[in-house]
Amino acid sequence: MLAMKVKNVKERYVTARKTDVKRRSGFSLVELMIAIAILGILASISSFAWQRYVTNTNLRTATRELEADFFLIKERSVSEKVQWRITLTAGANSSYDIEQGTAAGAPFTVIQTKSPASFGSGSYILDTTFGSSQITFLPRGTLSGSTGTVRLKNSRNSIATITINITGRTHVKFEMQ
Repeated sequence: MLAMKVKNVKERYVTARKTDVKRRSGFSLVELMIAIAILGILASISSFAWQRYVTNTNLRTATRELEADFFLIKERSVSEKVQWRITLTAGANSSYDIEQGTAAGAPFTVIQTKSPASFGSGSYILDTTFGSSQITFLPRGTLSGSTGTVRLKNSRNSIATITINITGRTHVKFEMQ
């Protein structure tokens, strides 16, 4: 008799435990809401970091494009034996013209106009330390004037500085915010 009672109690315990496990599987509404709130907080924090990353990447892209254009016109001035120049327009609506000249220089013809903002909003040419806003490459591939720098800036106040030496070589330095 005692063995039967123990067996009945055991069966009831196992049956009750199985139904209790069935009832407790899954998430409660409160647990689900907490998980969604945590995900929302993480998403809002990461969106600001993502925006900063994209803005700085756009500045890097615009700077590398301008640097590539310096290299391109240097090479073209040597291969075509004519002068090439880039005329920079600084400011919020900045742009630059790629111009082809003759062996003696003038007249120059605008071949292409580019803008740093075309690589993402907020990037622009801040200033230049060249005597004028024109950087001319001679048929030898050297600069017609002295060395100088061109600085680009974005909406996060990050600055990229392109330094060009007399031989036409460039060096880029980034100060990211």
